[in-house]
Amino acid sequence: MSLFHKGKVHKSEGDTKKSNTDKVKELLIATRYGVSASEMPIIINVAQDQALAIIDTLKKQGEDIHSLGEGDNPPELVLYSIGQIDQGITSTEQ
Repeated sequence: MSLFHKGKVHKSEGDTKKSNTDKVKELLIATRYGVSASEMPIIINVAQDQALAIIDTLKKQGEDIHSLGEGDNPPELVLYSIGQIDQGITSTEQ
């Protein structure tokens, strides 16, 4: 919780600063439909290139990273998730 006082932001003692890796990992766990690295600067304030590097590191560490659109799209537009991506919203054209 942040408290504003005379133009300054004061953090309460309960606040902890999360690392960018923690932020990316938590977002990938939370998403059901996947999230792209290009969205991460807006959602969690982590730069796109850094998010891609973190995703790569998480893959190398054995995290269950799933992707949708990999190989068909630039890496920053691929949807990533930890765990299965719900594809119920994707096109079913035949």
